Amino acid sequence: MVAALLAGYPNKAPWAPSLQPAFGARVTDGKLQIWTGTRCAGVTRVALSFELSGAALVLLARSEDGVEIEHLTLGGPYPAALDISEPLPADFGRDQKSMSLSVHGGSGGWGTVADLDQVMKESAQHPADTYWFQDVGWLDPAVVAAQDGKAFLATCTADPAKKDNGA
Repeated sequence: MVAALLAGYPNKAPWAPSLQPAFGARVTDGKLQIWTGTRCAGVTRVALSFELSGAALVLLARSEDGVEIEHLTLGGPYPAALDISEPLPADFGRDQKSMSLSVHGGSGGWGTVADLDQVMKESAQHPADTYWFQDVGWLDPAVVAAQDGKAFLATCTADPAKKDNGA
């Protein structure tokens, strides 16, 4: 996570976010659930990439205007306005160490990584509306709303410290 590494340096890159970007992940009924933390508008491409295998799932919007997303379930169903451009391989295993999420188009999006080992082990210990936000903790919607833009940046939250206020 380049942004996290640069956060401790006084002369960090001007494009680096001022706060730690993060998305939510949890396992419910054996399925990996992804929550961007806030609504992402005008999304034209979503990519979920997995460290261990190098596998990636890429979803593309049918319209150049993009779509709105906030929640995704690995394995689907995916929002109707998104098509699978790159599917996960047939032999894809759920034993991945980490996953990155990239959201493109519209309101933009911070590319971030989540430790899936922690998500797999701890999801059952937390309420169903609580998601793991890497380096932030297990958060429910009220805590995300209170901390987004103050303690961390949800996937499509504009950085309040940037003059152009764009992600």
